[in-house]
Amino acid sequence: MIIEESSGEKVMPDEKLTCDLFRFLQLLCEGHNSDFQNYLRTQTGNNTTVNIIISTVDYLLRVQESISDFYWYYSGKDVIDEHGQRNFSKAINVAKQGPCTGNQQSLAHSRLWDAVVGFLHVFAHMQMKLSQDSSQIELLKELMDLQKEMVVMLLSMLEGNVVNGTIGKQMVDMLVESSSNVEMILKFFDMFLKLKDLTSSDAFKEYDPDGKGRISKKDFQKAMEAYKRYSQSETQFLLSCTETDESELLDYEAFVDRFHEPAKDIGFNIAVLLTNLSEHMPHDSRLGTFLQLAECVLSYFQPYLGRIEILGSGKRIERVYFEISESSRTQWEKPQVKESKRQFIFDVVNEGDGKEKMEMFVNFCEDTIFEMQLAAQISGTDTGERSAGKETEVEEEKDRGKNDEEEGERSKMGLFSMSTIWLIVFALPYGLMMLMSMLSVKNLKKQIKKTTLRDLVMIFGSFLRAMIMGLVHFVCSVVRFFLYVLYVVFVSGGLIEGAKKMRVFDLFGGILDPTLDEVTGGSGGYRERRYSTRSSSREELRGLGQSTVSSRDTNVLSDIFGLRVRREGGQYRLITHDLTASLTDLFNAATGQQSPAEPNGKHQVEGTREGDSEEGEEKVSELEKAEREDSEKKDVEAKWRVRRCSSKPEEPEPQESAFWEMITTHQKKLLNYFARNFYNMRMLALFVAFAINFILLFYKVSSSSSVSDEEEKVAVLYDSSGDLDEEDPLVDDNTSDSMQFVLEESTGYMEPSLCFLSIAHTLISFCCIIGYYCLKVPLVIFKREKDVARKMEFDGLYVTEQPPDEDIKGQWDRLVITTQSFPSNYWDKFVKRKSFLYLAWYMTMSVLGHYNNFFFAAHLLDIAMGFKTLRTILTSVTHNGKQLVLTLGLLAVVVYLYTVVAFNFFRKFYNKSEDGEALDMKCDDMLTCYMFHMYVGVRAGGGIGDEIEDPAGDEFEVVRIIFDITFFFFVIVILLAIIQGLIIDAFGELRDQQEQVKEDMETKCFICGIGNDYLDNVPHGFETHTLQEHNLANYLFFVMYLINKDETEHTGQESYVWKMYQERCWEFFPVGDCFRKQYEDQLS
Repeated sequence: MIIEESSGEKVMPDEKLTCDLFRFLQLLCEGHNSDFQNYLRTQTGNNTTVNIIISTVDYLLRVQESISDFYWYYSGKDVIDEHGQRNFSKAINVAKQGPCTGNQQSLAHSRLWDAVVGFLHVFAHMQMKLSQDSSQIELLKELMDLQKEMVVMLLSMLEGNVVNGTIGKQMVDMLVESSSNVEMILKFFDMFLKLKDLTSSDAFKEYDPDGKGRISKKDFQKAMEAYKRYSQSETQFLLSCTETDESELLDYEAFVDRFHEPAKDIGFNIAVLLTNLSEHMPHDSRLGTFLQLAECVLSYFQPYLGRIEILGSGKRIERVYFEISESSRTQWEKPQVKESKRQFIFDVVNEGDGKEKMEMFVNFCEDTIFEMQLAAQISGTDTGERSAGKETEVEEEKDRGKNDEEEGERSKMGLFSMSTIWLIVFALPYGLMMLMSMLSVKNLKKQIKKTTLRDLVMIFGSFLRAMIMGLVHFVCSVVRFFLYVLYVVFVSGGLIEGAKKMRVFDLFGGILDPTLDEVTGGSGGYRERRYSTRSSSREELRGLGQSTVSSRDTNVLSDIFGLRVRREGGQYRLITHDLTASLTDLFNAATGQQSPAEPNGKHQVEGTREGDSEEGEEKVSELEKAEREDSEKKDVEAKWRVRRCSSKPEEPEPQESAFWEMITTHQKKLLNYFARNFYNMRMLALFVAFAINFILLFYKVSSSSSVSDEEEKVAVLYDSSGDLDEEDPLVDDNTSDSMQFVLEESTGYMEPSLCFLSIAHTLISFCCIIGYYCLKVPLVIFKREKDVARKMEFDGLYVTEQPPDEDIKGQWDRLVITTQSFPSNYWDKFVKRKSFLYLAWYMTMSVLGHYNNFFFAAHLLDIAMGFKTLRTILTSVTHNGKQLVLTLGLLAVVVYLYTVVAFNFFRKFYNKSEDGEALDMKCDDMLTCYMFHMYVGVRAGGGIGDEIEDPAGDEFEVVRIIFDITFFFFVIVILLAIIQGLIIDAFGELRDQQEQVKEDMETKCFICGIGNDYLDNVPHGFETHTLQEHNLANYLFFVMYLINKDETEHTGQESYVWKMYQERCWEFFPVGDCFRKQYEDQLS
C-alpha cells in the first residue's frame, strides 16, 4: 500500500491524515471513556451505524499485508535500501496508531487474530535479519516498537480475564498457529537477555581486567563458549550481530545496551502474557509447549513480575500483573524498612476490622514508599541518577582534557592551590569514610580470601609509600603556605602599599553615630539641614565669620581622615553617611569625589563663609535657593533609594563557586554515608563501649603517695577527696593522702588506648545522631505533613472548621502550617521520639565519659536495645508505665502514713545504736523517719518490724504487733507484689502478643483473612497464596507503581484502583475472598 508506483505517485497519499485520525480517536478514549468506546462500536441515534472497531481491524489487515509484501520483496536482499526503510517506517507508524483497547468481545470475534499471526511472522524473521547489520538499527528499533505495541494490545485483551474464557482460548489458538514464529521470537530475546549476565560475571572480567568496555571479537567468542549457556548457532548469530572498530576491538557495553533494553521491555510483556494465560487456562495442555520454550524468559523476569488480586468494578476477583523495579526490591530489604514492617505487623495484625486494617496498611505503604525513596537517594542507586550518569559519561570524557588544562592553569595561579585546600578540608572525613568501608566485616573476609604472600608485601609497600607521600605533600603544603606569606610581607610590598593607601575612614566608615535616635531615618545631610534651620538666616550670617576657623579645622580633619566633622558648642561631631546611599555613593564619598546628582552647594556655603559679611548678606537668597534645590533633589533621590531597597528587584542569583559546590557535594555524600551506616555505627559504638569497659576493669583504688612511688605504672587519677567528709569515720585523721583511681598496667598502652577509644566513641555517637537525622527525621516530617494534609483535604480542618481549644495538638498544627518553613523545619515531632531522646542521652553520657571514664559503663545498656528479646524485657517495664508510677505513688503514701504513726507513738523503738554507744535515733524527726521507712522498711523481707526493737513486755506491745503486721501485709505482700505483677504481666502480655502475631501471620492471610485450613487443601497452598497472590510487598509495590506511572498510561484495572485510592476507598481489597476461592470449581 505504501510502495510507490512507477509514476512516482503514492498508493496511499493520505497516510499522515490517517495517523492523525487514529491519534484523535485514541485521545478521545483516554481515561477509559467507556461512553465513547461504546460509541465507536454503535453510534446510538444515527440512522446508519458503522462499527469502527471492525473497520479498523480490516484496515490493520491491509497494513499487515503491505508489511508482509515488503518483507518478501526484501527477504532476498542483504540490505534494505533507504527508500525501503522510509516506506516501511511509514507503514509501521500507521500500524502503531491503533484504536482504543476497549470492546474486547468485538475485537475477539473479528479477524484481529489473522493480523496478529501475520505480524508475528514478520517480527520473527525481520528482527533476525535487521539485527545483523548496524546500518539497519534504526529500522530494527521501529520494528520492536511496533512489536511492543502489539504485545500490549494483546495484554489489554486479557484485562479482567476469567478462567477458561473465550478470549483466552482464541489467543492460545493464535499462538499455536504461529508456534514457530513465537519460538523464534522467544529465542531471540533469550539470547540478548543472557548477555547482561554474561558481561557482568566475574569470568568475563578476566578478558577485560581494566574495565575499558572493549575486547577483541575472539575473546568475546571464548567468553560465550565458556559461559556454556549459548549453543554454537546462537554464538555465531551473536557474533554476526557485532561490529568492531578500527582497532578490531568490540565495544561490548554498547552492544549489550543496544539490544538488552528492547529485549527486556518486550520480553517482560511476553512473560506477563504467558503467565496470564497459564493461570487462566490451567487445563489447556497446548500452553505447556510455550511455557517450556519460554522457561528461561519466565525465570529471568520472575523476580520483577508482581501480581496481586483486586475486587474489580464488576465485583469479581481479578488478577493484576505489573513490573517491580530492581531498586524497589533492593530498598525493601534495607534494615530501616524491615524495622518499620515489623513494627507495623506487630501493631496492626490484631487491630480493627477489615476496612480499618486496610486503611492502616495503605498508610504504611505510603510511609514505606517514602522511606524506600529516601533510602534509594541515600544509597545513590536511584535510577534517575544512574541514567543521568550514563548520559553525561560521554560528555565528561570529552571535557576531561579541557578540565585538566583549566585545573593546571588554576594551580599555577597561586602557591596555595585548590587541590591543597581540598586535601586539608576533607582529609579527616574522607579518611574516616574510607577506613570504615575498608574495615567492614564483608570487605575483610573478601580480602582475606584473596590475599597471598605477594599481596601482603605489596600492601605493606603501598601503605608505606602512601604514608611517606602524604607526609611529604603535607609538609610541602605547609612550607609553600609560609613561603607565600613571607613573599607577600617582605618581597612584594603589597601589604605595605595597602597600608599606606588605607585611611581611618576605610576602617570606621561604616560605624553609626551612637547618639542618633532614628538610625533608619533620612540621610545625614537632611539631619544636618534640619538642625541648621532652627536659627534664622541672619543668625547664621553672624556666625559665618566666627566659623571660618572652625571650618578650616574641619576641612583639615576631613582631608586627613576622610570623615565628615562639624563643630557644635565647642566640640566636634561626626556626621554619619546616608544609610540608604548605594555603595557607589559611599565609595565616592570615601575618595572625595562627588556623585553627579549632588551639586556643590556645601562648598558654596563654605566659600561665602570665608568672604565678608556683606557679600554673605547679598548671597543669602542664592544660598537658600540652592539649598532648597539640593534638599528637593536629595529627597527625590532618598525616596528612590528607599523604593529601590524595598522593591527587591529580580536579579539573577550569584552563581556558586566551584569550590563551594565541591564542598556541598562532599557534605551531601558524607551525610548520606552516615545515614546509610546508621545501624553499623550503632553496633560499632557498642563494641567500642565494651573495649572501654574492659580497660576500666584494670582500675584500682590507691593513695597519691603510692602512685608517686610506682612511676613505672601509667595511671589516670581522679581526685575523690571532695566526695568524702572530713568527719567521715572511714577516713583516718592521720592520713593526709587523697584516695585516687589508678589504672594499673605494665605495657603503657592502656592510657592512650582509653583516650583514643573515648574520643572515637564520642565521634561515633555524634555521627549516629547525624545519621538518625538524615535517615529518620524526613520520614517523621513526611508523616506529620501527610496527616495534616489528609485532615485538610477530607475533613476540612483549618479550612471550613477549626480545632477545638482543648485540642493542643491541633492548635499547634494550625500555628505551624502557616509558616513558610513547614514542614521542612517541623522539629516538634521528632525531638519527642524515644529513639531521638535515647540517642541524645547516649551522646550526653559519652561526653561525660571524658570527665569520668566510668560514665561509659552506662553505654553497655545499649546491648538491650540491639537485641529483640532483651528489648522486650525493657519494654515490659515501661509497657504499663502509668500504672507502675501510680502504684509507686500509692506505696509512698502508705509508707508516709505509717511514718506518721511511728513518729507519734513508737519513736523509742527506732534506736539503732549498739551497746555502749551513743543513741542513734532514726525517728526523732519526720524526714529521717520517713527515709528510714522507705529505705529500710520496704526492703526488709518481714517489713519494718524486722529492723526496729522487739516490743516484748512493752505497754504498746499489742499496738506494735498490729502496726508491724499491717505494714508487712499492705506494703510487702500487696503493694510490692502488685509492682512485680505489673512488670511480669506486661512481659507475658508482650510475649503473648508476639506469639499471637506470629501465629496469625502463619495461619491467616493478612489481605483476605482466609485461613490455612482452606488454602492448604492444595499442597503448599497457603505458602503460595501469601507469597504470590496476596503478598504484602506486592501490594506495596503496586501502590508505588501507580504513583510513579503516568495516569494517561494506566490500564483499565489500574485506573479503577487509582480512582478508588484517590477517594480513600478500600473496597478494591479482596477482603474475605480470593481468586482461587471464586473459581474453585474451574481450577479443581
